[in-house]
Amino acid sequence: MAAAPAAEARESDKTHKSSMVIVELDEPQSAVAVRKLRKGKGSLFKSVEQVVKDLSDEGTIKSGAQPVVIIVQEIPSPPWAFDEDDDD
Repeated sequence: MAAAPAAEARESDKTHKSSMVIVELDEPQSAVAVRKLRKGKGSLFKSVEQVVKDLSDEGTIKSGAQPVVIIVQEIPSPPWAFDEDDDD
């Protein structure tokens, strides 16, 4: 996906009935960019369109498939949450 910088696509496990493609943008996006994406506008929307086009051209997704973009907002952790190491 050379035309879509800062994006990485992975296909989920092929043993499942449905195939899911996860696209992860390398850089964090501003709240304004996400708000514009929700409205179908802005540079982030254009980037998503390009990623979908690239995936279609590569045959990862069907060319006639309707893309679905799900935007999830992450709740920031409180600063004191980083004091303890819970990843053991």
